[in-house]
Order: sequence, then C-alpha cells, then structure tokens
Amino acid sequence: MSTPLQLEFRLSQAQRDRLAVFADLLISGGAGLPAATEVDVAGAWIDRALGARPDLVETVVGVLAEEGEPAEVLARLRAQEPERFDAFAFVVAGAYLIHPRVRKLLGYPGGAPEPSPAFPDEADAYLEDGILDVVIERGPSYRPTPEARG
Repeated sequence: MSTPLQLEFRLSQAQRDRLAVFADLLISGGAGLPAATEVDVAGAWIDRALGARPDLVETVVGVLAEEGEPAEVLARLRAQEPERFDAFAFVVAGAYLIHPRVRKLLGYPGGAPEPSPAFPDEADAYLEDGILDVVIERGPSYRPTPEARG
C-alpha cells in the first residue's frame, strides 16, 4: 500500500526532459524567483506532486505525449481544452511551489499559516474611501475548479 506522497508510476527520462520544457514555459522565473528547471520541477518534485495527486498522472502523461512543440501544445490546450490545461498547469505549479527554495523565496516555509486576525477597525479603513465598492456591487464571484466544470 502506498502513502499519498509515493508515486507508483514513474516518468521516463524522455518524459521528464519534455516536461522540463513545458515547465519552463509555464514558470520561466523572474522577480527573484527561479525558473522551473532551476528547482528540478521535472525530477523529484513532479514525483511528489503526482504522489499527492495521482489522479493527474494520466493528464500529465497525456499532455507530454501530445505531438508538436511544447509552446504550441500549451497554446492549443489553453484555447481548446482549458480544463486539461488547468490540470496540467496545476500539477506543474504544485511541483514548483513545494520546492523548499521557492517556498523560502516566497516567505512561506510550509505547514499551516500563522493566524493573523484583523484588527477590530481594520475593515473600516477599506470601506471609507470606496476602494471596495466595485467588488461589493459586483457581488460574489469565483472561478470553478477543474472538477466542478461541466
């Protein structure tokens, strides 16, 4: 029996090499953050992400098997199969964000976030100048997760 962080399926080296190209297209680095390949997203970190989300292995393998240049594949998926694109980008971003160096650079060491309750009158400052009026008028809004679509 496997634990959630173990992956029974292993990507081949060719799949990992192709994934590295996709990952750098999605996460090219900048603003003091490394590119995906600089933190080995296509190595141990994709294994950990897929270990946590084994339901996305088929999606990742399927996207890697798509014919064409990675940039073209991503553009086509984004336009024609947004749910599949979102799932693929989600697991790549997850692999990136669980890397200790990235977490440290983002100021998030992992684990549960420390509670930081609002001061009793803090909300009043945001309501005084009307900065949130458009949000309040718009009403609730959300972007459904891939599982909730269709």
